[in-house]
Amino acid sequence: MSSVIIRPEGPECEWKEVLPRLDRVARTIAAFANGVGGHLWVGITDDGLRVGVADARQVMADVRLASELCEPVPALNLRRHREEGLILVEARVKPTRPGPVEVTVDGARRVFVRDGSSTRPAEEEALQRMLRKDGPSRAHLDKKTVRVLNLLHTSGPLDQGEVARSASMSRQAARRILVELVQADLAQEVQNRRYSLTPSGHRKGKRPSRGENA
Repeated sequence: MSSVIIRPEGPECEWKEVLPRLDRVARTIAAFANGVGGHLWVGITDDGLRVGVADARQVMADVRLASELCEPVPALNLRRHREEGLILVEARVKPTRPGPVEVTVDGARRVFVRDGSSTRPAEEEALQRMLRKDGPSRAHLDKKTVRVLNLLHTSGPLDQGEVARSASMSRQAARRILVELVQADLAQEVQNRRYSLTPSGHRKGKRPSRGENA
């Protein structure tokens, strides 16, 4: 029975069997720092099998080096976990405020964010929101908004029509709610005019409001 509790991969968690190139590690660290923070685990396969690392001290040193490729350098907490003869390395990244945290890629500074369990470059709109303020806006979440938030949390990314049908509302109402979620930095428009949650949105989507009807 495992004694170490590890979240599934998602906006706040990433698993790696072995550490990739340091610039790619830096992108993941920066994406966590630009969201609500997160945990990078080394010694876990994509299927969730815990295989451990051969040299935890070297892994921790490399993660630290990767964090120093970020500007500003995010706050980082490194830990070793021993489990049934294996050693897992956990890097806990704290959110950086004010942001954004950047990484130099091909000579240019780039901003990265989490999109579900992936790390990707920030869209211009999300970047501008980060530059304008210290964190996501507080949104008033009525029942319909929470319904859309939880729908995107479980089934996203979805387009406006899919949201309207799944949430049993008009396309106009779905559009209004999606715009509000984007403005509150809880959702973002991705490819093909589909919407997915930001890390802040995923965090809120885990806790439906009291009294909400499914």
